[in-house]
Amino acid sequence: MFQAIVISHNDKTGDFGSLLAIARSEACRREQVKENPKIRALVYVAELGVYCAVYEVS
Repeated sequence: MFQAIVISHNDKTGDFGSLLAIARSEACRREQVKENPKIRALVYVAELGVYCAVYEVS
């Protein structure tokens, strides 16, 4: 099963590594687990000006 996180663009999210760290942290918080869920996709949606991270839930 897959879940998605929307990350708005700002000064802190300019780097790809920062985006991955935010996505992993938020996924851990949402799923209440200690280990990082696998991030399957990280896409910038230009029409909306946001990043979308898709992660896998076991």
